[in-house]
Amino acid sequence: MFLSSSLMGGIGAFARYINAPGDFIAFCRSFSGIIGMSLFFLAVGGFAKLRATRFTPSIFFSGMFLGLLSSLYVISTQYTTLANASFLIYTGPIYSTVLATIFLREPFKPVMIASLVAVLAGTLLIVQIVSENGFGLDLDAKYLFGNIIALLSGVAYGLYLFVSRYRTDCDSNIRAWYNFLFAVCTIGVMLAMRWSKLEYVVRDEVNGVPTARIDETGSIVTMPWSISGMDGRSWIVLVAAALITGFGAFYFLTVASRILLAGELATISYQETIMASLLGFFLFHEHLTGLQMLGGVLIIGGGISQVYFSTRADQPSRAAQGPRAEASPGSAQPQPVDAT
Repeated sequence: MFLSSSLMGGIGAFARYINAPGDFIAFCRSFSGIIGMSLFFLAVGGFAKLRATRFTPSIFFSGMFLGLLSSLYVISTQYTTLANASFLIYTGPIYSTVLATIFLREPFKPVMIASLVAVLAGTLLIVQIVSENGFGLDLDAKYLFGNIIALLSGVAYGLYLFVSRYRTDCDSNIRAWYNFLFAVCTIGVMLAMRWSKLEYVVRDEVNGVPTARIDETGSIVTMPWSISGMDGRSWIVLVAAALITGFGAFYFLTVASRILLAGELATISYQETIMASLLGFFLFHEHLTGLQMLGGVLIIGGGISQVYFSTRADQPSRAAQGPRAEASPGSAQPQPVDAT
């Protein structure tokens, strides 16, 4: 699981070397996922089980929200720091908890209030509404759009987690196949609707580091994009990103899902934020302030505590499940392959 979440955390770094819109990159990544899942099913005879699985709207919507969150997340990594993008998407479990409390009548435990407050405070620190200069809305124009998109990806992640709770009986591999399928369809529709208006972030090499070009207003410069205009390096990096952060991450997750419980999978998945932050620091010289680091700790702490208290009562013991138990993606925290 550590390897899987580490590979997933690398998609933002790959995206910086690809002259293409984030949603196109996300489409290719999800497409590699459905290809990998289909090959896996052919090898193990999984399509027979797929046909025997009852299809319900929640399966469709979980895939749709996966496509939405994946697309928004990759877009955000191109417009804000990798750390900001990764921390803000992981506010999702808190939104899911609120929705489940309202619509599924799940008990709202007092400790959840602390988780909500921690994540809210962490978000304010990450986007620097609260900073060393005090409280205010004088936000950095360079990262404002990216931070908003990252927050929206967190909302989409929360919606994905919420709708996944409606089918706790669905096999994790079957759910993953459908998730990739409808994610590809969702991102494909998004691309088709905006195809003639797609743009990519212009980056200049500054001391060997691809750095977003900034205009006189302090905003990131973009240019119209066409698939025929992509250079060879972009295609090579795109294929590598799809295989490594899509197919490769899925393979390691499949192995982990047969060993770990759902709560354990979701908890370890938060390591993705650490990987993204480290890549941003070492590859792109992106520095977090002390308060932003504190914000990241609060978001991770709030999310992990929510995972722990949501799954502690629901998950059967490892002894009862056996050593090859499979984590259910419909439990309180579905499999983190769908986070980004």
